[in-house]
Amino acid sequence: MKRYVIATGTVTYAMKGRDLLRNHGFSVKIERITGDKTLGCGYVLILTENIAKAEQILKDGGVKILKITEG
Repeated sequence: MKRYVIATGTVTYAMKGRDLLRNHGFSVKIERITGDKTLGCGYVLILTENIAKAEQILKDGGVKILKITEG
């Protein structure tokens, strides 16, 4: 199963993104990461579902996305 990591940079964006995605039926969680200073405060959303749809929902909802990785 693929796992997608969406870096939002702040806990506020991560929480907003989590709520938006959950309202659209996604299973998503927030994690704090350390070590990569380019990701702001280091908060990411973790999900395993349709990344293209999730990205569009976040953009439409005003959530700033710094980076998306697959892991």
